[in-house]
Amino acid sequence: MADLVTPSLGKVTASKTLDGHTGFIWDVALSGNGQILASVSNDMMIRLWNANTGLQRGAAKDNGHSNWVRCVRFSPMGRFLATASDDMTIRISDVNTGFTYRMLQGHTGRVRAVEFSPDGRTLASASDDFTVRLWNVSSGSLLKTLNGHSGWVRAVAFSPDGKTLASTSDDNTIRLWDTTTGNEIHRLIGHESSIRAVCFSPNGKLLASGSQNKDLRIWNTTSGALLNVLQGHSGPLRVIAFSTDGNLVASAADDLTIRVWAAPLGFACVRVLTGYSGWVRAITLSRDENMVVYTSDDMTIKIWSSA
Repeated sequence: MADLVTPSLGKVTASKTLDGHTGFIWDVALSGNGQILASVSNDMMIRLWNANTGLQRGAAKDNGHSNWVRCVRFSPMGRFLATASDDMTIRISDVNTGFTYRMLQGHTGRVRAVEFSPDGRTLASASDDFTVRLWNVSSGSLLKTLNGHSGWVRAVAFSPDGKTLASTSDDNTIRLWDTTTGNEIHRLIGHESSIRAVCFSPNGKLLASGSQNKDLRIWNTTSGALLNVLQGHSGPLRVIAFSTDGNLVASAADDLTIRVWAAPLGFACVRVLTGYSGWVRAITLSRDENMVVYTSDDMTIKIWSSA
């Protein structure tokens, strides 16, 4: 596989392959300090790894989910893990003990995604019941139910200041919500099929979205205006990630490629990474961009690290 160029360091190279899951790995996440890697799968297990050595931190954790686990996120301080499952629950677990700190119930469909707010006090969840929900992390209480989507909700993302939440859906729309009032701020229309991925730029001024119709779109979060339509993928998009400095956007699709787009060049595609053996389901970068982790349908996790 080609080396991956990252904005800050220039280059990272493939260093480790992690094996252990017995089903498709839906998601991976790195702790804020880049030391711990969490992964979740169809096998209903949550595995924790030492991100530097690639060794598992103890046995795989069964934190009570009774169906596929779709999403995993670390809290900003790294103490807790939130997991979303097809069993319609969200669980918040202690990273060190695996103990389920809170079980959040109320969705009436599969929960596909969760995200912590930047301050770690609120958790957002996206479900097949067409709703987005905001939860108090400390108490586990439901704060708000955001209604408006008319299809499965696929992804959620907080703005860097935590004041806005983006959600994407099979209704082909992206909605921006005021997290304080729960009111809809903007409805972004333009995608022609289900929108699977969404990500804010580090300064919160831009939003990137990717859909099954193979294009990546860039939006102005203040006005809701569409700024760019980026084409080049030949398969549905699954994952989008901004670089820490906001100059690059990486997108992964079912065409078995990752494309890197440069914002200063009008979001021109500057790199295409190939060599994958299955759909890339998740990508995560360490904050210093010394490490890039991805997982695909071959049931392994790949780690790239700087030399």
